Amino acid sequence: MTKEYETFVRDRAHVVSGREVVLTLRDLTPGRKKYRGLNVRAVVSQPPRPGEPLLWLRSVVGVREKTPCSVRIVEDLPDVFEGRPYTDFFAAMARAERR
Repeated sequence: MTKEYETFVRDRAHVVSGREVVLTLRDLTPGRKKYRGLNVRAVVSQPPRPGEPLLWLRSVVGVREKTPCSVRIVEDLPDVFEGRPYTDFFAAMARAERR
């Protein structure tokens, strides 16, 4: 069974740029770990590449794109990003990307 993830993005062009980006993925694979969240540094490909897990992109309000991408996870990141509580999550992800 192919692994499948989803992520919420503000700027689709940035995510599907072919460069490494920091993402928070939600695992959609059936089983005990379904809906588990993980922070990763990854490369997203459109159209999906064979052998890579599928990735569904959602807008910040949750609208899912009609076609999936694929994702190649380069590095697992810590469960928590540095930042103040109740601040912009996407800004914390951008800071993690610059490291």
